[in-house]
Amino acid sequence: MNGKESGPVLLLAAGTHGDEYPSMFALQRLAKELNPKQLKGTLIILHLANLDGFHERLLALNPKDNKNLNREFPGSKQGTHTEQIAELLTREFIRKADFFIDMHSGSANQKLLDHVYSPYIGEPELDAFTFEFAKAIGMKHIIMYGDRPNDPDNSISFPNTAMTRGKPGLTTEIGHLGLRDEESINYAHTVAKNALYFLNMLSGSPIQTQPATIYRQVNYPKSNFTGFFTPLVTIGDKVSATTPVGEITNYFGDLVQTITAGANGTVLMINETPPIKQGESPVAIGLVKKAN
Repeated sequence: MNGKESGPVLLLAAGTHGDEYPSMFALQRLAKELNPKQLKGTLIILHLANLDGFHERLLALNPKDNKNLNREFPGSKQGTHTEQIAELLTREFIRKADFFIDMHSGSANQKLLDHVYSPYIGEPELDAFTFEFAKAIGMKHIIMYGDRPNDPDNSISFPNTAMTRGKPGLTTEIGHLGLRDEESINYAHTVAKNALYFLNMLSGSPIQTQPATIYRQVNYPKSNFTGFFTPLVTIGDKVSATTPVGEITNYFGDLVQTITAGANGTVLMINETPPIKQGESPVAIGLVKKAN
């Protein structure tokens, strides 16, 4: 959508994982309501990046090669189906954008607290502006994220492909449990419009909440066994390092492990389905960044 006046190019994407629905509907709604005459710059909306995964209802994967699109960037023209999609998205979408938000939600097995990842790659000016971008979209929880490489030829994820090319790239997580509820759709829609306001692509001001909680890292306690998982906490709970967050039983219902948080923080994600494998993490604990 090309605006009447010049301005930045914003790319909004959903459906990178085909089973994460709220942002797909939010971007459909946004595309129908915007008037190009009121827009500055260019808005690119990609509301369903993983079409095959969507129709097969797969958690994260593409059924044509069983690969996770958000782990295959920058992709390859000669690669598998998913790698070719990643290459196309890098070449035709990321290359043309100035700013990017990759919009996700929790899959059917995940209950999660709505949050945004603010990545950093060791480029001070880019990292600082990306953080301002993350704050401006109005979400209550921001996770500082520096775990992806800074090599553009091995960028791995969709937003990190933008970051390694000098373009702010956020990841939002809105909604969970594979649902398409109106509350999450409306929230994702508000976040998308806040981005347009922040970039002065639309006249108006972002809809702000209270100051966001900033997390400096995320702790992922792991299971030592394969069997059944039962959560003992839920999203938003405050925990200490010794707080029991879940129990692992064997196939016969015998308790084999009580998982503790391992750090003081907030429960950001919890696995709500019973299956668990050894080495998997069924819970994510956000560690709050202390004020300077």
